Amino acid sequence: MSPRSFYQVLGVPRNASSIEIRAAFVRLVKHHHPDHARNAGELPGRLREVQLAYRCLSDSRARVAHDKALEENERLHFARQRSVRDRLQRYDGRHPYPQPNQADSQGRASRKLRWRFLLVAIVGVIILARLV
Repeated sequence: MSPRSFYQVLGVPRNASSIEIRAAFVRLVKHHHPDHARNAGELPGRLREVQLAYRCLSDSRARVAHDKALEENERLHFARQRSVRDRLQRYDGRHPYPQPNQADSQGRASRKLRWRFLLVAIVGVIILARLV
């Protein structure tokens, strides 16, 4: 299977009928035919792609297989997106258990030292006041 959706190649929705698929195929073949095209260099590949898409979508069994492959690709795509979101979630500030920041832990340590120094200074002043 092509990694590209054949529905995109023909420009039809997924629920398109066989008549709509046929109409899109005829329109694109006329547009990309080498006799009518302006840029003939890139068109043979595009014309082959349109023909392959029509062959797949006109056959009911091949269309069902293509739809299943598209659904599987979408499922895998969304699973990869969830995986990336879960891995990056801790970096955007919404992680339920944030990792401690080094600068924050150093700030806490310096605050503890300040309070201890202040407590020792106050006790020292009280003792000196009672002695005098």
